[in-house]
Amino acid sequence: MSKLIGRTDTDNASKRLIITATLAAVITTFIASFYPAGRPVDEVMSLSFGECYGWIFAQSVLLSLSGSAVGFIVIRLYPRSGLFIGSLVVLVLPWIYLADVLVFTWIGDRFISSTMAHVTQALLPAISLHLTRSAIVQLAFALLSAVTLSFLIIFTARYFADRWRPSKNAVGAGTMFVVLLLIALSLAIHPSLTWAVIRKEMSISSSRHPFCAFHLVGFRGVGLRARGKTVAVASRLRALESYASVRMREQEMLGVKLMRSDKRASTTVVTPSKVILVVVECLRPEAISPELMPKLYQFSQKSLCLKQHFSGGNSTCLGMFSLLNGLESIWFRRKINQQPIYNRIMRDAGFQLGFFGGQTDWRHYEMDGFINDQQYDEFVIEEPRLPQTDLDAVRRTLTFIDQTEKTEGELSETVTTNETTKASGSSAHAALCYLYGTHSSFRYSNPKYQIFMPEAEEGLLISNKPELKEQFYNRYRNSLRSMDDILAPLLRDDCVVIVAGDHGEPFLDDGTASHGTRLSRYQNMTPAIIYYPGVRPAVIEAPTYHADLLPTLFSILNLSVENPEIFDGMSLVKVDPQMLSERSFISGNFIDPTSLLIGPWSTKKDQPFGYRIIHDIDQWQSEYLNPVDELGYEMGQSVIRGEDLYRNWFHSRFQSNPVEDFSEFDLLCKSLKSQHQEVRLAALDIVGSIEDPEAELIQLVEELASDLDELVRERAKELTITISRDRDWWSLFK
Repeated sequence: MSKLIGRTDTDNASKRLIITATLAAVITTFIASFYPAGRPVDEVMSLSFGECYGWIFAQSVLLSLSGSAVGFIVIRLYPRSGLFIGSLVVLVLPWIYLADVLVFTWIGDRFISSTMAHVTQALLPAISLHLTRSAIVQLAFALLSAVTLSFLIIFTARYFADRWRPSKNAVGAGTMFVVLLLIALSLAIHPSLTWAVIRKEMSISSSRHPFCAFHLVGFRGVGLRARGKTVAVASRLRALESYASVRMREQEMLGVKLMRSDKRASTTVVTPSKVILVVVECLRPEAISPELMPKLYQFSQKSLCLKQHFSGGNSTCLGMFSLLNGLESIWFRRKINQQPIYNRIMRDAGFQLGFFGGQTDWRHYEMDGFINDQQYDEFVIEEPRLPQTDLDAVRRTLTFIDQTEKTEGELSETVTTNETTKASGSSAHAALCYLYGTHSSFRYSNPKYQIFMPEAEEGLLISNKPELKEQFYNRYRNSLRSMDDILAPLLRDDCVVIVAGDHGEPFLDDGTASHGTRLSRYQNMTPAIIYYPGVRPAVIEAPTYHADLLPTLFSILNLSVENPEIFDGMSLVKVDPQMLSERSFISGNFIDPTSLLIGPWSTKKDQPFGYRIIHDIDQWQSEYLNPVDELGYEMGQSVIRGEDLYRNWFHSRFQSNPVEDFSEFDLLCKSLKSQHQEVRLAALDIVGSIEDPEAELIQLVEELASDLDELVRERAKELTITISRDRDWWSLFK
């Protein structure tokens, strides 16, 4: 950079900086006007054609001039340093804006946001595993283009500044700065006169407006932020008050057992004795149709068809957890993650269990606790080589289901076998087949089923241009037709067959381009069908979810557990229609600790689709947030108070009400004195987030530094040192 700057005086440095700022504003305007590629800004604003683009240019200029202001000040004293600082700030603005457009299309939040920080720190390593070669090439090309264009701007600014010779009548850099500022302000006059309307229009089409990228104007979003644990003291204390109920339920989950009758010995095999669970990636509700998956659709016509079905969350980890435990995803990071109810009860009933799938990334999404070779008698996972790995998963599933008894020599060496249940020789088999071919970016479709055309090339959906969205959707639909052929052999009349998606998939329907990013109809809903010999075909219109599938399976197999109330879901066999239509449940979010509260209101057009809440029993937060529509966007308050619905759900899960009016200080003291290690540790964490804790709290922390529990003792010692250091630091300013 120093070579590019070279030797320069104050006047020349100022000219180069103002030219750089002007060119950066032009680039920003160009991106805002053309790149997002949806409806042009003049179609979504009440301003005239010229005023719309003038307003975008005004935003770009005001941001560039603001960014260059520091540089102009420093130039007066240190020309080279001022030019470097000013140019760096100005040049980064258009690329931050471009990154914001890409990120907002991806996750529905800004590039500069706590959500993106969380994605970068905690989730990016796992997400990066799914980047295709084409996507990496696109991102590399975008980065190279940004760097190249930045250097081009620098050289252009130097070229024109060197020819901008000072003379008696020449316009100076300061004058140019003022002229640009006046132009921007004049273009902003009309928008400012109708600011309430303009601000609303900007929030709806926020990717078109540079001000929104830098949070100078709000944007249409999901509503209240899921506050970080360091600031949500009241929320965390409210959650900690439910610890006794959580602990009791958790002990019941971990201790749940099969109820045995006198007629059923431990090795008795129930009828039917063949179970196939099929999980299909990214399955949207409309997939089960004659046009997209005709064979699966035909099978659904003789099954229980769940029309308003929700996954346990908008990601594979939450959906699979809910399906295999009959629980809501709030329990995902608790001990039950390591001891899935499905595996324990089915083995106890005499079933051999198999898992076959074309993906190996379970560990990266914290699923290796309940999807591993210890939980299954035969366990085969492979890196996806589509379509072969899906075809192999189906073939292995059928072989496993139809076997009676295998000797060790007959087992494939690629199959991990559990010795305990292999020795039992059970003829009851249950297999879970996980099919990956419909995962973004839908890398495989049989050429004979490429009937929805044109389809997009493999890559990223990074533009909301209508035709590009349709092309990506076509690619998805073609992969569904291919998947229909692949899974067809599993749709058998002699087995219990449950087919479900792990979650949905948005194609910018809710403003995002990837699942796991927003609570919405398009990400959290997925189809499910249930078939078993003798089933009476029916369509269930009331909201259902993945936690219902395990209790339903147990009912079909005539299996009863000693404490059936342990399940959050309910059996859909001989279910009470009124109870089903009146209940509420939650579906979780992968990207933050929020969940979507679903109930009878979710099927009514004049009511919110759901209510956002936080109930995190890992980091201990519990709070009602706001209602949202089916796209996940915030709505105004409805006739039904969301706070009441949240309390009703809370009571149904924990047989207690969330604490409302309470003294934070008293509850915190109570938690620090708790007999439970987890509560004391959480309370210490809360004290650590308080800027100036009371003397009594500090005394309690110091007492815990002598606690019998090593973890509590060490955490209290660390916190005592931190508090002491902070108080000494602040005392210097008093």
